[in-house]
Amino acid sequence: MLNILIVCNAGMSSGILARKMQDAAKGEASVKAMGVSEYQENLENVDVILVGPQIRFQLNEIKANAGIPAMTIDLAKYGIMDAEGILEDTFQFYEGEK
Repeated sequence: MLNILIVCNAGMSSGILARKMQDAAKGEASVKAMGVSEYQENLENVDVILVGPQIRFQLNEIKANAGIPAMTIDLAKYGIMDAEGILEDTFQFYEGEK
């Protein structure tokens, strides 16, 4: 199971996305979301970080601080809460990082 952490500005809209992704993952992933101010204390067992498009400018900083593979969520997919598409992108990204 892939443990995914969505990091966004305050964790509100990403919380909705996390629930949709959790449902769509059908047991293949665990998804949680939180704001950028608190993610560093919650990295235990996280395999990959998804950065909300609204804070994409912080991607390199998050990668450096976390030491975990991290990618920005596609803006169009985030905007329509395309949980399945974002999961697919995440699994492809993670496989490429191994």
